[in-house]
Amino acid sequence: PNVSLAILALTVKKETDKEAVNEILKNAALKGDLVEQIQYYYSNELVSSDVIGNPCASVFDSQSTLVSEDKRSIVLYVWYDNEYGYSRQVMRFAKYLANVIRLTYY
Repeated sequence: PNVSLAILALTVKKETDKEAVNEILKNAALKGDLVEQIQYYYSNELVSSDVIGNPCASVFDSQSTLVSEDKRSIVLYVWYDNEYGYSRQVMRFAKYLANVIRLTYY
């Protein structure tokens, strides 16, 4: 198993706060086109072994979100499984290219 952590440093045009950023990513993980690609995680105890075998492209660690004092710089911690998660994304992309449609029921 090979899990990695991407630390994303972003600069945004509008002022924002941690709650707004987390809410946007939570909605993306629970609704819309990115449901199969983003997993929203709300725990102080998220560690790399929790992500092993996760099929999502990214596991967003909401507790680690940082917003600067000027409210325009954001740091996000995003975990991903380099083996299984990557393989699932290759399969997802191949299905997209082949125009395969599979309904997902929640």
